[in-house]
Formats: sequence, C-alpha cells, structure tokens
Amino acid sequence: MLRLLHLSRRAVATLLVAATLIFGFADQAIAHPLGNFTINHFARIEVGGENINIRYVVDMAEIPTFQELQSLGVDGEGKPTNAALDAYLERVAQQYAAALMLTVNGTRVPLEISAKRISIPTGVGGLPTLRVECDLTGKAPATNDAGATATHLLQFEDTNYAGRTGWREIVVTPAAGVTIFNSTAYGSPLTDELKTYPEDQLSAPLDERAAKLSWTRGAAPAGSTALLKRDGRPAVQSRDMLAELISREDLTLGVALVSLLMAVGLGALHAFSPGHGKTVVGAYLVGSRGTPRHAVFLGLTVTITHTLGVFALGLVTLFASQYIVPERLFPILGVISGAIVVIIGLSLFARRLRVA
Repeated sequence: MLRLLHLSRRAVATLLVAATLIFGFADQAIAHPLGNFTINHFARIEVGGENINIRYVVDMAEIPTFQELQSLGVDGEGKPTNAALDAYLERVAQQYAAALMLTVNGTRVPLEISAKRISIPTGVGGLPTLRVECDLTGKAPATNDAGATATHLLQFEDTNYAGRTGWREIVVTPAAGVTIFNSTAYGSPLTDELKTYPEDQLSAPLDERAAKLSWTRGAAPAGSTALLKRDGRPAVQSRDMLAELISREDLTLGVALVSLLMAVGLGALHAFSPGHGKTVVGAYLVGSRGTPRHAVFLGLTVTITHTLGVFALGLVTLFASQYIVPERLFPILGVISGAIVVIIGLSLFARRLRVA
C-alpha cells in the first residue's frame, strides 16, 4: 500500500511538472529542440592509430531529469545529495559505455571510462536538467596488416535510450597521422556538445544513431570520399609541412640552427612587406627633412616596437588568456595605432604651417 502511495505521489508530481512546463512556460524559448521530454545525445569519435577515444554526452530535459532525480536520495532541501549523484553517475556511465557499440574490422572494441562528470544545469522555469559527460577509450584490435597503407573499417552505434525522442549527433575526428575517408558521419559539430542548439533545425533535429567510416595511417585510397564538414567542405586541411617538420622529436642541432637562420631571414623579408608603420615613418622623414641617420634610428624604433608588440600579445595569450581574450585586444590596439598616426600627422601638419 505504501509503495502504491509512493508511486502515486511520484506520478502526480511528474504530471504537475509537465503541466507547469507546458502551460506556464509555453511562450518561452526552450533549451531542447524537441521539448522538455527529450533525452539528447552527442558522441565525438577520435580515431587514433591504436586507441579510439569517444567523448559522449547525454543531456536530459526537464521531465526525464525530474523522473531520474526522484529515484535518488535527497537532502533536507529536497535536492539530491552528492553521494547519491556520485552513485548515479557511476551506474549510468557504465550503462552508457556498455550500450555504445564500437567495432573495428568487425571486432567489438570494449570501452573503458577514463573520465566522467555530472552536472545539473538550470532549465526552463528554473527547473533542473541533467547532463552526464563521459570520456571513453577503446583499444583497436591488432591486425596482421598494420602498415601505412592498411585500411580499417570502424562502425559505431549508440543504443542508449533507443526508444526516446531527442537530438542525436555524431562527429568524427582523426588523430595525428590518421586519415578518415568514406565516412557516414561529419567532421564538424553543430551544438557544441549539446550546449547550443541551432534554431534553424529545431523542426528537423538530427537523428544520427550510427556511423561507419574507413581510416588509414597513410593517404586515402584513390576514388575515396574525404571526411567532410556539415557545410560540404573537407574537414581536414592540407598538410602543413613546416609544422610537421618543427614538431618532429628527432631534430639535430644543425637542423635547429638552419631553422633559426631561416626564421631570421623570413622575418627580415617580412619587415619589407607593406605595413609596420613604414608609410608613416616615410612621411615623417620627408616632412621633417630627416637625414639617413634619422632614417636608421626610426627604422630600428619601428622594428623594436613591432617586435615588442608581438611578444606582448604572445605573453597575454599565454598567461592571461583566461582573463583577457586576445581577440578583444585587437580593436584596442587598432584604436591606439590610429590615434598615434593621427597625432603624428597633425604634428607634421602644424609644423608645416609654421614653416610656411
């Protein structure tokens, strides 16, 4: 009898929450594309040489979140305790991993959980939603043909909550040295791991439950289809030979010195390119009847200030990026540079008027 009463209370509470969401907030924009009953999925598959890494996210809307939280222990404020959430995360992470079907060359690849996280973001009307993030790793089975030209077939299927409505998104990315081709999944995401849903696709949300692709360590076979972004462009840009050269771990001292000399030479050529204040400096020299000595001094000044500016921006990017977004500095630097040019121009103009 008590069990029936408990179930009845849960059912009534669920109906009240549903009614609140449907009628009380019907005119508000919802966070989930198919409504407050959905369970949404995101999977990013990174194909490496030996390991397959999967970033898997489940985002529950308000109604399924309410149902899940009701089954957990609550504290004095009616909220789930940390211990209850940890136990829930441990259980569902194992369930999610077991329901992700990953095979390489027809062999099932078991997935191990390397990291997991649970959070309760605020949803419509201040009601909670549930978000579970899992990082999974699987080891590709060894094959007799493991050369650079060997091709492998990967298949993936997400069978979690197969009967529930929701957004389902799959993205594939290659690790360094891996080429993906003939993929049924795209190489670019749409929702930033279910954080922002595109408004233009709410009427036809993604339903990507499975993916199939081939990969190799070398170049893709002739006639194959390259991995594409959702806009139809290739997902992997052409190889950067310079970046690959400097990232090698077996560089000798001679190669490093030659690279340094090349960098100095390229930097000197860069200084001759348009910009860097040369036009302003030239105008200043002409207006002030400058001598070659003045030109050398101003040239060194421009070079030093330009180099210091690059170092300053690099240091900001390296050490203060979590406080200051480097992109926000560009407009400020542009305004300062423009103001300096205006001041120099007005100074030259005023001096010219006095001479006249």
